[in-house]
Amino acid sequence: MKNFPAKDKREELILAQAFLLAANKCKISLSDRRELIKSVGTLQGLLEANAFSKCNSTSSLREDVLINFQISYRGSYKRLQTELRDYNEDITIKLCNDKDFPNRLKLIDSCPCLLFGLGNNWNILNASNQVAVVGSRTPSHYGMEVTRYLVSDLAQADVVVISGGAVGIDSLAHRHCLKAEGQTCAVLGSGLNKPYPTSNKKLFAEICLNGGQVISEFLLDTPPKKQNFPQRNRLIAALADALIVTEAGEKSGTLITADFAADYGRDVYAVPGSIFSGRSRSCHQLIKEGALLLQSASDLELMQQRQIEFPLSLETSAASKNQIDLTEEERVVIQCLSMAPASLTDLSRKSELPVERLALILAHLQKDGFVDRARGLYTTRVSGYKF
Repeated sequence: MKNFPAKDKREELILAQAFLLAANKCKISLSDRRELIKSVGTLQGLLEANAFSKCNSTSSLREDVLINFQISYRGSYKRLQTELRDYNEDITIKLCNDKDFPNRLKLIDSCPCLLFGLGNNWNILNASNQVAVVGSRTPSHYGMEVTRYLVSDLAQADVVVISGGAVGIDSLAHRHCLKAEGQTCAVLGSGLNKPYPTSNKKLFAEICLNGGQVISEFLLDTPPKKQNFPQRNRLIAALADALIVTEAGEKSGTLITADFAADYGRDVYAVPGSIFSGRSRSCHQLIKEGALLLQSASDLELMQQRQIEFPLSLETSAASKNQIDLTEEERVVIQCLSMAPASLTDLSRKSELPVERLALILAHLQKDGFVDRARGLYTTRVSGYKF
């Protein structure tokens, strides 16, 4: 059989797609897929006539499975070659035996055999410090502010921020990292041709344009199936040196990522929230189970090892704010909101202030940057209180 050189990126993508299709059809495990690639070295090499003997001498697969795999691989390759379709030339592929394949992934048993990527900035996935930031898809204002505060500090400390590209905390982690001119990676639970959520297509493009990376282990046209996301979560956990959960309600899927991180020996951190709000119950549960309580980026062990001093910390920011003269009524309002966001009516009841007087106080606090209003609820800004 003739040699099949990978002439261009289209050819590389066809080879990768054909390999995955054949491996899926023959139900070949991840470890055996990696062995097949390592035994020959390249995807096109697996199509050559002498590939069978090389695979047979190193692989644990039965001979009949190897034969069926190679037949299926060649068939998928030929079929994909004849399809008149365009491939995104910005998509790149890294095999598990490539030198710049993420080293942290190589340490886990469920390491993927290959990855598809957008951004061509694979080197950031072997950076010295990487932290995953995950959480609720419907965060409160508190969760949003906590994420902004932590991610901004991480980005300024040249830490690569890893997340899943989903709506909510994931998106905020990517956006605030970019805003702070940091590098971030989104790990998708779908193929790169079917990015999920579609509302984040612009965000994914911004990540790639600003030195980041968007990756997936799935076939390019794989839709965002429910079962894909736990599989995606293991990569988020494995890519990072530490995992931060900023806000997550009860039975959150974030717990799956935390479990993977713990299994891989990564440090798991959780940000505490109000006991009156159900949005932080998973964070509190993680802390009960041994996760480290996180109040600022400087609490991270990897930050302490690097002896990084952040220019703006939560405590110093709060102290600076408190230097402004506040009336006793304003302090009461801030204290009430520190416990949980509240409507005007609820806040009036908690603070024992008349609604008319309270509205005026809130207007002044909003102007001075102590209070925000989101979704009909008043909240304190993170810089205005300790958590």
